[in-house]
Amino acid sequence: MADEKWDSAVVYQIYWKSFKDGNDDGIGDIVGLKTKIQYIKNLGVDAVWLNPTYPSPQGDHGYDVSDYFGVEPTFGTLAEFEEMVLEIQKSGLMVLLDIVPNHVSSQHTWFKSASNAGFQNPYESLFIIREGTGKGGLEPPNDWKSVFGGPAWSHFPTPRQKKQRWYLHMFDPCQPDLNWQNSEVKKSFERILRFWFNLGIDGFRIDVAHGLFKAPGLPNLDSFGDNWSACWDQPEVHDIYRKWRLICDEYETGKFLIGEIHTSSRKRLMQYLGDDQLDAAFDFSFLHQKWSASGFRDKILGNLTLWEETGRLPVWTLSNHDEPRHLTRYMPLLEDGTPDIESGELRYKSLLALISAMPGRIFLYNGEELGLPQATVPIENRQDPAFFRQPSDSDYLGRDGCRVPLPWDHKRDYAGFSNNPPWLPMPDYWPELSVSKQEVEPQSMLNFYKKILNQRKENSWMRSTKIIDLICQDNVLFFTKISDDLCVDACMNFGNSEKRLPLKEIVLRTSDRHSSNSLIAPGEIVFVRNNAYKIGPDNE
Repeated sequence: MADEKWDSAVVYQIYWKSFKDGNDDGIGDIVGLKTKIQYIKNLGVDAVWLNPTYPSPQGDHGYDVSDYFGVEPTFGTLAEFEEMVLEIQKSGLMVLLDIVPNHVSSQHTWFKSASNAGFQNPYESLFIIREGTGKGGLEPPNDWKSVFGGPAWSHFPTPRQKKQRWYLHMFDPCQPDLNWQNSEVKKSFERILRFWFNLGIDGFRIDVAHGLFKAPGLPNLDSFGDNWSACWDQPEVHDIYRKWRLICDEYETGKFLIGEIHTSSRKRLMQYLGDDQLDAAFDFSFLHQKWSASGFRDKILGNLTLWEETGRLPVWTLSNHDEPRHLTRYMPLLEDGTPDIESGELRYKSLLALISAMPGRIFLYNGEELGLPQATVPIENRQDPAFFRQPSDSDYLGRDGCRVPLPWDHKRDYAGFSNNPPWLPMPDYWPELSVSKQEVEPQSMLNFYKKILNQRKENSWMRSTKIIDLICQDNVLFFTKISDDLCVDACMNFGNSEKRLPLKEIVLRTSDRHSSNSLIAPGEIVFVRNNAYKIGPDNE
């Protein structure tokens, strides 16, 4: 089990290519990140999560790993990485790495050997390779679809006199799925964990943690009826994480494991959590929740139930590298169809304050502290493989819009991210959102994030795990937080008009627009001292 310092940790996700370029090639790197360690620390976070750091052809921006024991050369060297980790940890922050166990790069030595070493060579057993169906095996082995769109199968080298064979890739063809029934795959990942733990990292975020095993016989999805059970969340996966937990526990402080897990129910998600498996899992239903008091109430109750039944504290997050930025997702529109910026930013602030008052961990995505919206990337500049695998009539724009590089300095070219054009183009207005501008504006989004995150550290009622009376009424979400010395009521207005409530001793609110303490603006959250509630053993 990981150290208790993770219990209320705020984790800052760094998307390598877009964080800060230090060598002017337009791509974020180790040199750039090192110059911003103090910036990250000053936000009030406790840890960083680094997206895939390993060598990769970048077919899926690092999630196609060609060597799990090195560092992507465009980011730096392994020695530079070790030095950077030490600097981050000396600043008081912990370090999580991404690990990608479901698939490797098609340029990984294993797959290259499987493809080139002759028919039925030993490396083939490290992957999921099957004969096709139909005449000559020219049709895929089953009806499985890639998460990125299109079939989940591609041709694998096959002698002419044999039926055509195919390899499975639940994502892009450059990401062949591993065969986790093979003992060498299991042993190799155990070595990978120990390698990075021995270098001092504090834990892993596990990519596609539910994916490793597939249903025996690889049956067609239409035979299951739910388009889910055959491809994902097989029971054998839990034995893998039990072994990984034992490896984590070999280290004095323990190591933190959090899974990217998609399951068909919360009950199944719970099976991944506990003292013998993972410390935490992301709740994507919370991230995807639409603007609704009852919806957020239900998602919060679900997370609190998950914690009660597994002993694993919840994880709260609103954006990441795969999702449209949540400022844009939650932005209301005026009657003429244009964005209501003022109301949208208030909602955005209130959502941060809401999750900051929840028990458990918070994961932030780099740039959200600047209030960055989802950027529009011209078609000719897009790089997301998921975008290019969509049918011609799809309205899916891909994930590039949330990955545009961060603006640091409004006075410099490319907003201070690099001295050369960045790997994805920045919108013209990006410099107006830069760190340099926001640092000197007391009411900026950046300074609001710092304020809330540091208040969370300083106020025990915000970190407290005791939350009661979670209800919603008339589009207002209510709950109460109790600490050893303070009881605080929270009211968040999800409606479209002001709400009048008897608010007296206000502890925190996300809007300063009101002359009356009895009014809550649309989108606002207010925290009020509850002097009537008795603090003490009677209420434990």
